[in-house]
Amino acid sequence: MPTQTSLIKQATNHKAFALALMLLLSLFQVNAAFAEQVEVTGRAKIVNGDIDKAREDAISQALNYASLKAGVNFSSEQSIDQGRLTQDTFQIQRMGSANNVELMSEMISQNTITVVLQLELTEPEPNAQCKSQSLKAAIMLPQSYLQERAQLRYGQLANFEQQITEKLGKMINAQSRYSFARVHANEKIDNTNQLVNFRGYRIPTWLGEITESQYILQPDIIDISTEPAERGFLGFSEEYPLRQFMIKLTLYHGISGEVVWTETFATSAPWEFEKQEVVSPANQRFWRSSYGQSIIEIFQQSILTLDNQLNCRPLLGQIVARQGDRVIINLGRKNGVKMGDKFQIVLQKNIPDRLNTMRPIASKSRASVVIEQVSEDSATAIFDGIDAADNIQVNDIAIKN
Repeated sequence: MPTQTSLIKQATNHKAFALALMLLLSLFQVNAAFAEQVEVTGRAKIVNGDIDKAREDAISQALNYASLKAGVNFSSEQSIDQGRLTQDTFQIQRMGSANNVELMSEMISQNTITVVLQLELTEPEPNAQCKSQSLKAAIMLPQSYLQERAQLRYGQLANFEQQITEKLGKMINAQSRYSFARVHANEKIDNTNQLVNFRGYRIPTWLGEITESQYILQPDIIDISTEPAERGFLGFSEEYPLRQFMIKLTLYHGISGEVVWTETFATSAPWEFEKQEVVSPANQRFWRSSYGQSIIEIFQQSILTLDNQLNCRPLLGQIVARQGDRVIINLGRKNGVKMGDKFQIVLQKNIPDRLNTMRPIASKSRASVVIEQVSEDSATAIFDGIDAADNIQVNDIAIKN
């Protein structure tokens, strides 16, 4: 194999260029209002001499970068014909669409393949079915829970759960349009069933209060097992073993404590390390490997899905203090609150259900407030018409107008 080549290949009926991108279907229609032509680059290691698989991974990575640039999401199997990506059902997840996707170049150098794609991104007009959320929700992110800890032995993956949480939190903060993470990677919830209800008190409500978070996102790592490597002549291993990564993400509401979204994501990739090697998930070598990159792609998909859930949900802040005609709400500059913003106040009270579990209910109020001071995590507001503010108490809900 040459050390360096540069080519554009025709790929009619060529299996190497078939991309099966497991991304989400579109939830609503979009109308293009602005088009931008961009180039994106994808890279992948050539593992076990499989150039075709590496090429697919590189193109998939490039499309992922495009999705992060403009919120585009792709689904369906795609192929390339005379340098142009074609597809029979090209679907968009959320924020825009891509047209005229072309493979511009391909280069192989030092066991790495690099592809450059050119595509036209179109921005959507505002969607009438959903008023886009203008604020960002704070999400409390505890340590990931690993169901089968014995699976850590292969690679001796010390602090794997903490590093998974750290990586997911960093990617949420870098890529999410509607949330940011409060990372608590060293704080572990051993039994996720306790999150729903424990002795009559909803744990997400308590966690939301002490961390000033509107949601709690619990990552459960279901599988990181390794399949045996295929053996060749005389029993010697010829390929890297395939390692699984399956994670379930569950989003809890910080006020009601209820589950508002849960989904499982799965992938697999070659484990490119020696059998007895001690691998550190905190090391960039781990994240640059095929396995680390596959986890990153899963997180990219999950963040797009999470954003889709949060986009149409109104962000509920709470009053955490009141004195006279002023209140403090637990939304601040990080959430996107600005001076002069107006919030509607919704009264909240808890009533016991048949199991004597306290459940929150809300009722309308005529009171509204105007933000006059903003800090990083909270804001001070003054009532807009004090006559309607008599019944306003701590823990009542604030919704931006």
